[in-house]
Amino acid sequence: MKTVDIFLKSYKKDFWLLAMALETIKKNVTGYNNLVLLIPETDKEYFDTRELPERTYVHYISEYGNGWIFQQWCKINAHNYCYADYIMFTDSDCLFDHPINLQDFIVDDKPEILYTDWGKVGDAIAWKKPTETIMGDSAPFEFMRRNQLIYHRETLVKINQWQQNLEQLIMSSEKFSEFNLLGTWAYKNERDKYNFINTDNWTYVEPRATQCWSHSSKEEGADELHLREYIRTLESVLKAFGIKVP
Repeated sequence: MKTVDIFLKSYKKDFWLLAMALETIKKNVTGYNNLVLLIPETDKEYFDTRELPERTYVHYISEYGNGWIFQQWCKINAHNYCYADYIMFTDSDCLFDHPINLQDFIVDDKPEILYTDWGKVGDAIAWKKPTETIMGDSAPFEFMRRNQLIYHRETLVKINQWQQNLEQLIMSSEKFSEFNLLGTWAYKNERDKYNFINTDNWTYVEPRATQCWSHSSKEEGADELHLREYIRTLESVLKAFGIKVP
């Protein structure tokens, strides 16, 4: 059996969501080795470590620059914190509302990666140029079709070896999409190691977790429509856990 680590970068503003996400991992997620959390050193005193899932490793890190860009660099750099064969990425606002075994998502040693033609992705076309800038080459498809993507750890090792100044390139970017870079690089260099599926030929299956989009909260200044959807998602997911929606 191949090992899988779960990687999650969070920060103070999302700790209340992270606490709920970790509860759902404890309840519903199996088939993984370790859970690796990255927390800013400046937020350490606000982070409650008392109810973490088993086999959780917390790394307190020094942040700099644009926080949104920095957390994406952390994911590209996840191989320096995770040592399993595979790494599954998730976020603080992703709640695992049904049982899953991560081993089920790696068939014949190949994780599934969905992709879509750029002409069919709407506003996500915004990630095409930034991806091509980092790649120095064309980006044929959009690869950020779902959350909880699983990648070979070795893919992250190789992409950092391929571009020695990758951190500088990413951190100096105004826009960046970590999973479009990973997907594009893997599609061009390791296509045989993944099950790449064009969404035109894909039959829908439920996502591995429900994302409640933390940027749709009242604190983030969301409009009434997005706020209602945000609350509805939280309520529907957390009802099964008996947790009051904050």
